[in-house]
Amino acid sequence: MKKNEFTLNTTVLSGQCDSLMRFKAEAVLMSFQDVASRHAMFLGIDDFSLLEKDNAMWVVSKTKVKVNKLPLWNDEVAIRTWPMGAEGVRCNRCYQIIRNGEVMINAITEWVIIDATTRTLRKVETTSYPNDIDWINEKSIEEKFRRFKDDFTENDFVYKRLVRSSDIDVTHHVNNVTYITMLLDTFSVKELENMALREIEISYLNESLEGETLSIYKKQTDEGYCFKIQKEDGKNAVMAFILP
Repeated sequence: MKKNEFTLNTTVLSGQCDSLMRFKAEAVLMSFQDVASRHAMFLGIDDFSLLEKDNAMWVVSKTKVKVNKLPLWNDEVAIRTWPMGAEGVRCNRCYQIIRNGEVMINAITEWVIIDATTRTLRKVETTSYPNDIDWINEKSIEEKFRRFKDDFTENDFVYKRLVRSSDIDVTHHVNNVTYITMLLDTFSVKELENMALREIEISYLNESLEGETLSIYKKQTDEGYCFKIQKEDGKNAVMAFILP
């Protein structure tokens, strides 16, 4: 029976922190990406194994993060992750960041598998995704992913962003964490310092490639801030929500 969870004990480094030496959002999501990749390697379903065995790749489709408290520079934390059983074309993976036994951050991501050639969805059962796992049924976040509404106008436009080579990951499209930076860049340093970040949710809709120019939109609502990142062809790459 394969091990159904993985924990990485680590220290929050200065390069992972914001101007107030808090574990910044991009670094939090990158740490989730890193532990998921490492655990997937132990399970034999990392990107390289999936590509070699099944001509397929993992893609994150949704992410939800709930923050109780942000760790600070030099804090020793445990980053815990565990996958859940596949449902059709979707798989969920949960995460927690724990310090001294206290859960500081909970997160959940929805993943899909795409064909490396056609870039279309693949059913999990058509790949070597393992069945011999004693799945953990615990969910780090119980509430469902939100449904985003595209009701943005040109008054909500903030800036344009050219996709550079440094934005691209192993799947040859923009890495999901890079979009977080694009969203947070709509705020000033002073605004970010006054935020006690409580929630981030992102829906990844269409991949963005090197050389594309993206348009970032933001508007404030009674709930928080809503965002969209739109491609040149009019399709949305990302819809997102941040609760400060």
